[in-house]
Amino acid sequence: MKWPLTKSALLGAIFLASAAGAVAQDVPPHKSDLRVLFVGHDPADPKVPFQDLATDRTYALYQERTPAFEEFLRQRFRNVQVVFGDDYRVGMSDEVDVTIFDARPKELTPVKREVDPDTGETLYEPASYLPLSFDRPALLIAENSPRIGEPLGLKLDWL
Repeated sequence: MKWPLTKSALLGAIFLASAAGAVAQDVPPHKSDLRVLFVGHDPADPKVPFQDLATDRTYALYQERTPAFEEFLRQRFRNVQVVFGDDYRVGMSDEVDVTIFDARPKELTPVKREVDPDTGETLYEPASYLPLSFDRPALLIAENSPRIGEPLGLKLDWL
């Protein structure tokens, strides 16, 4: 089922309003009926970006991310599924209302870098993580915005 951009934007706005509104309250929030799939980092083996800049604290924070997000989401949504990036499959998003990508899925196609022998121009194609046919509502966190979105033709940067 194709989701028009307006439906996706509306669903994203409802999700953010549900989460943000509940944060401001000291009382337990009303749980939304949206079905949420969280694609997170495996605490036992987090895929930390920019490993050359990462510290021990960076690794510790990445180990805490998925459990912390899961707790946050379960307080606000009735139906929350959590899967690690390497275990995510595109069909999982068909079973939920929104998918949140905090970790990247496995690459479908690797990055391609070639030098044109005639012009010397470097040709570049980013790795792809979702098929071009992916049409489900999704939130992309941090570095996943450009890495997952760019191959799909989305003009996103670290949102």
